[in-house]
Amino acid sequence: MESITLKNTAGKTITYEPDDILWFFEETGSGLLRIIDTERRLETFPLDARQIAQLRTQLQASHTPIWFGAFQGEKLPLEKLLNTRGLGGLACGPQSVIGHHRLIRSGALHDATKEDLAYLTGTMGLKVVIDLRTDLEIAAKPDPRIPGVKWIHVPFLNTLEYEEIGLRTLTEAGLEEMKDRGPAMMEELYRKIVGAPEGIRGLRRFFEILLQQSAGSVLWHCTQGKDRTGVAAAVLERILGCDARTVEQDYLQTNPCLKTEEEDTEDWLEKTLHLNSHAAGKFSFLFEARPQFLQAAWDCIDREFGGFDSWLQNQLGLTEDRQNQLRAMYTC
Repeated sequence: MESITLKNTAGKTITYEPDDILWFFEETGSGLLRIIDTERRLETFPLDARQIAQLRTQLQASHTPIWFGAFQGEKLPLEKLLNTRGLGGLACGPQSVIGHHRLIRSGALHDATKEDLAYLTGTMGLKVVIDLRTDLEIAAKPDPRIPGVKWIHVPFLNTLEYEEIGLRTLTEAGLEEMKDRGPAMMEELYRKIVGAPEGIRGLRRFFEILLQQSAGSVLWHCTQGKDRTGVAAAVLERILGCDARTVEQDYLQTNPCLKTEEEDTEDWLEKTLHLNSHAAGKFSFLFEARPQFLQAAWDCIDREFGGFDSWLQNQLGLTEDRQNQLRAMYTC
C-alpha cells in the first residue's frame, strides 16, 4: 500500500507509511479519526464515516500490524479471564488517550490458562501483578506464579471488612439479610475502599507501584475485577484526565463481562434456597457494577476529605508533580 496523506484538525498535512501507524481509532459519532504513530504521537483528522471506512479497509488489506479499536478500553481475548481489560485507548482529553499495553484491570487469575498467561506476558508485555485481595481470598485461590512477572500484595480491605459481605453468602440467614440490605452494604464497602485506613494505605501503595514502572504493563485485580479493581481504575482514570462519562462507562463494562457468572449464581440460589427467579435476581448486586456504588466513593471523598484533589494530595501523597508524572507515563 502506498503512503497516505491527511490534514489534521489544525490544518497540518501529515503523511504516513502503513508501518508508521500503531493505532487507528474512529471516534464514534464525532466525525473524527485519531491515529497514533509508532513514536506514540497522536493526531486527529476530520473525516466522515465513509472516508474512515475506506481508509480502514485499505490499511487492513496491507496486513500491517495496526491496532484498530474504539475508545472503550480493550476487552482482552482470553479464554478464562472474562473480566480482564486494558485501559488503552480510553480518551483522557481532546488530544490524548491512555497508552496501549500499559494498564490492565482484571478479576482473579487462578483460572488463567497457559494461553492466557502467554498472551498477557507476550502481547501485553505484563511485568507486574498487583493483588488487591485479602489474605483469606489469596489462600483460597492463589494467583499462578508467572516467570518474569513480579507479584505484589496490596490489600485494599482487611479480611473482616471484606468478609462482612462474603461470609453472608454462605448461609441462608446471611443471604436473607443481604437480599434487602445488599446494595447499602456495597455502598459502604466503596466508602471503606476510599476512606478507611486500609483502603487509603492500599491506594497509596498502588500508585507508588505505578510510578515505578517505566516499561511493560501493570495488572491489578481483586476477585471479580469489579469493586476494589473498579475503584482503583476509576481514580487512576480521573487522574489521567478521563471525564466522568468515560470513567463511568469503563466501570460499567464489568457488567457484560460478568453476566455468565451472575446467571450461574442466580441458578444456584434458585436450586439451593428454592428461590424463584425474581427473588434470586435481588442478589445481582454481587455481580454488578452500579453507578450508585461508585458515586458512594466519590461522595465520601468529597464529604470526608474536602474533594478529590485534596484527597489525592493529602491522603494518597499524589502531589501535582506526581500526578503529572503519571500522565506522562501512561498517556500519549
